[in-house]
Amino acid sequence: MSEPIAVGVDAGGTATVAALSRGGRYEASVSTGPANPSSRGTFAAATEIASAVRQLTHGSAAQALFVAAAGAGREDARDALVASLRLAFPQTPHVAVEDDTRVALRAALPEGDGIVVIAGTGSVAYAENGALRTRIGGAGYLLGDEGSAFAIGLAATKLLARVYDGRGRPDETTEMAAAELDAPDRDALLGAVYGTPLDVARIASLAPKILALAGAGNRASTKIVQGAAQELGDLARAAAQQSGLQDAEPPVVFAGGLLRENSLLSFLLETRITNEIPGASVVRLRDEPAQAALRFAEELL
Repeated sequence: MSEPIAVGVDAGGTATVAALSRGGRYEASVSTGPANPSSRGTFAAATEIASAVRQLTHGSAAQALFVAAAGAGREDARDALVASLRLAFPQTPHVAVEDDTRVALRAALPEGDGIVVIAGTGSVAYAENGALRTRIGGAGYLLGDEGSAFAIGLAATKLLARVYDGRGRPDETTEMAAAELDAPDRDALLGAVYGTPLDVARIASLAPKILALAGAGNRASTKIVQGAAQELGDLARAAAQQSGLQDAEPPVVFAGGLLRENSLLSFLLETRITNEIPGASVVRLRDEPAQAALRFAEELL
């Protein structure tokens, strides 16, 4: 009898990473395009996830598939994604989808109470205190995602609009935004933002460059990053308070593309967290989220 195949998927707004194990032994992983059901739609997200899984399995049937998806926090979105994946993989008996928060927490803390702050294309905070689970933020790019890559990129895009109106002065930040968005004038900027359905990932892709400019001392980028750190700190503090971990000296995990490396953003956020949550300690990811998702898939077996 062949050994069971398990697949774990971390489906984000920028990329999808899938990992496979056979008989409990890690074998391979792949990375494909974004698969956030909220921004791309369920069908597009399921198609991207299915493509990643097929690349890994080479036509073999997985016995368990666990997907951690940004944007799957809503029950209707989660159920729709499960239904689509069951159609795509009818021979896979165990299919489960959750949002990406718990997997991100367990990628750094395999067990125990703690908080995770995720700042990628979107943003969210999540806490576990015993059986209590608390989610703060994650309302998407229209209603929330404060401090996220999209919010940071949008802030620079708005500065560029002010420059084209004569209400702001051009600098390295706005010049970078104009180049990256291929928007040398006001009409081109409006076309880049409104001419097609909003490209969330394109706006979010400005964020790493803004972090770099802030690190080099650019005032406009520094102000944007300071605001983002304030917003992410608010998420962490609210998660600590509502989960009952405010005075429990909790570990706080930094996750998501913006917090993967040290930067002015991570420094300011860590400083605020340690000042406002007594005894809190910042923890970096120990495993990639896809590896944590793979552990959840193996548990389904």
